[in-house]
Amino acid sequence: MKIKHWKHAVAVLFIMSVLLPLGAQESHAASKYVELEMEWEDGRNSHIETLHKDGVTYGSFFSLGSMAGLQWGMENDNTAVLKRDQKRIVVHLGSSIAEVDGTKVDMGREPVWYISHLYVPIRFLAAALDGEVANRDSKTGKVTVKLLNNYTDTFYGSMMGYSYTIRAAKGDLEITSAYTGKKNMIPLGMKDINVNSHDLTLNFKWTSKNLLILFIEYSNRMTEEYDLYTLVFKNQGLIRKSIAHGLTEQHETLKSDGTIQLIDDKSIRIIDDGSGDVLNVIPR
Repeated sequence: MKIKHWKHAVAVLFIMSVLLPLGAQESHAASKYVELEMEWEDGRNSHIETLHKDGVTYGSFFSLGSMAGLQWGMENDNTAVLKRDQKRIVVHLGSSIAEVDGTKVDMGREPVWYISHLYVPIRFLAAALDGEVANRDSKTGKVTVKLLNNYTDTFYGSMMGYSYTIRAAKGDLEITSAYTGKKNMIPLGMKDINVNSHDLTLNFKWTSKNLLILFIEYSNRMTEEYDLYTLVFKNQGLIRKSIAHGLTEQHETLKSDGTIQLIDDKSIRIIDDGSGDVLNVIPR
């Protein structure tokens, strides 16, 4: 494929590299594919087929980059990029010299364009993603890479025409109207957001009297502790907020008696559904 066609093939490249199961390309060149096992710092374990050519095992540049939470694309006809905030990986067609976070790195081999996939040496790509090649099976050719990082730094939720975003760099909640584009920032003060060791989820629930509750749970997979952020909205306006750090068990917010219990580091506030008035405060 000629270089000038690269940009037009990027979308096809990504879809095929992510969605094709093991063996899907066997009819093209079965002898050129080996299994790649990937163990991620965030707890994932995945298996895909990858290219083995001229004694070198390669990894799909855009596929692995996307799995690592990086944005992918072509800067020009000769330059492919993976990036996210502080992470930036650049490879150039026809050159073995790549760039990782501003430092030039010799990949040992040039990128390979093969059946709508862009491949680079797996040893280079694993290291660029802060991992390493841990094992290579001499009989099957299977390669195992470990400690691959996930660079996801933005977390989303949506409800009734509004998007709710938390960016790792800031740790606050940004609410944006899909209709007007107006943004509202709610301070949360979340720190050390790292998807390689924590899970962050946004969940919504309507009360019986039409209040919207947003639950933000940030759990530590090592200690099994979690931080619970509870925000209560009425007619799109924030009326109550509570933050509880280091909980070791789930907290029931909506009670059967029709009240809402907001837990923080020092107390539990019992509020009225509908009005949001505080009915009682129980010290913890």
